[in-house]
Amino acid sequence: MSENYIVSFHRDSSKEVKQVWDRLRSDNNVEKWDTYHVFYEILDKIVDNYFPLIYKIEDELDKIEDNTQNKSMNNLMIELFDARHMLLNLRHIVNPMRDLLYKMLNSHHLKEIRERREYFSDIYDHLLKLSEMVMSNREVTADIRDSYLSLNSHQTNNVMKVLTIITSIFAPLTFIAGIYGMNFENIPELTWEYGYFITLGVMGLIAVTMFLWFKVKGWFK
Repeated sequence: MSENYIVSFHRDSSKEVKQVWDRLRSDNNVEKWDTYHVFYEILDKIVDNYFPLIYKIEDELDKIEDNTQNKSMNNLMIELFDARHMLLNLRHIVNPMRDLLYKMLNSHHLKEIRERREYFSDIYDHLLKLSEMVMSNREVTADIRDSYLSLNSHQTNNVMKVLTIITSIFAPLTFIAGIYGMNFENIPELTWEYGYFITLGVMGLIAVTMFLWFKVKGWFK
């Protein structure tokens, strides 16, 4: 940028540049537009276009946190990391622009003319706001991620608790059944008239006792 021209580089046609150019062509008093004013208009439109994207990401994070559609944990984590990735990309765009504007505001070109400084101070404030919003939403994604991981860990612990209870109850029963299931001929209890029912009774008593013991210990809460 100089006093007479502005050079812009972009991969595709820029909507913001076209809007400012159309505005210039339709303005009958185009002489009042210096290059700093044109650059301000272009940069201001570019910066302001990032706010709707931030608001959209915030809405997505609210939906992920509320999970009103009852999506699976895996799908929620995919959406969460997609949002976090977009915020990371935004940070890589916004922060360099913020630093550039800071340098511009402190350059001698803007210090000499108050009006120019006011132009770019407004954009700098917007970039500061964007940077804060990006950082805040990244912290939100981290909080949601930690909450879901904590919930998943809690659910896993509950499953392990149930499996532990079942295993603990059936372990002695399996042991007893294994002893009397051996193919030895001289097992005294096999000749008892009521040996089968006594064994079932003992196994049932063990199961009930262990169930009550786990209940007293609060394992079913």
